[in-house]
Amino acid sequence: MSTRNAQGRITGAIPEFLYTDNRVIFIESIIVVMVVWALVARGLNMTETIASPLIIAESTYALLMSGDWVVHFTATIRRVIYGFILTTIIGTTLGIAMGMSDFWEYALQDYITIGLAMPSLFAAIFAAMWFGISDITPMVAGTVIAFPFLTQNVYEGVHNIDNRLLMMSSSFDVSRKRVIRRVVFQGVLPEWFAGARYSFAICWKITTLAELVAASNGIGYMIELNLNALSLVGVLTWTALFTITILVVEYGILQQIEKRLFDWRQESGMSMMGAA
Repeated sequence: MSTRNAQGRITGAIPEFLYTDNRVIFIESIIVVMVVWALVARGLNMTETIASPLIIAESTYALLMSGDWVVHFTATIRRVIYGFILTTIIGTTLGIAMGMSDFWEYALQDYITIGLAMPSLFAAIFAAMWFGISDITPMVAGTVIAFPFLTQNVYEGVHNIDNRLLMMSSSFDVSRKRVIRRVVFQGVLPEWFAGARYSFAICWKITTLAELVAASNGIGYMIELNLNALSLVGVLTWTALFTITILVVEYGILQQIEKRLFDWRQESGMSMMGAA
């Protein structure tokens, strides 16, 4: 009991938002990582080996102010968007087909499993061998690795749709196109969005990896350039730019879209609780 009381007093002395608000917890985790990194670099005199947060921050600021990042950032973003569009079209189409047809499920399931297990580097190398140094190489590599994840999510989402809705649609002779639009699409939307967010992150990762292998510009190309020059600060600076971009897209765009799309689920859940 005394231990619980002590824990309660400690918890009560700490503002609740510091350990309940996800955004605050995320910021706290970044601060902890930065502090540990700085202490290790300075305490072990390893600033030449692992740099330090201050050095990387200064280098990143200088890069942003120079404007040299724009052309490479634009190239990467363009490839990621095109790759994600292809991923969305292929993954959504195959996932719905597999979920609604036993034939396509049996025909494609093994290939999707292979796609899920394929090493990212293989896709980047094969795409480079096929298409050489071009925008197509990162786009294809990102699509090949990302679309199986979206396909699997959509496929499982279709399987989770209430069969009674499909049976009722069949009983009333609802057209297949209308069933897909009104029942399947609405039912699979949460799983689709979760898969799309994950696939978008994969497209980012694989596009940058492919730029390391075969590209003449882009964030991955600049990381590879600094790597060959043995410039750890340069590598970490471009990695920081890459990381910041991902976080902005994830928290500033995708999560906001998700909240707007699925607010009705929270509201309906609250109304059901109130009615109970």
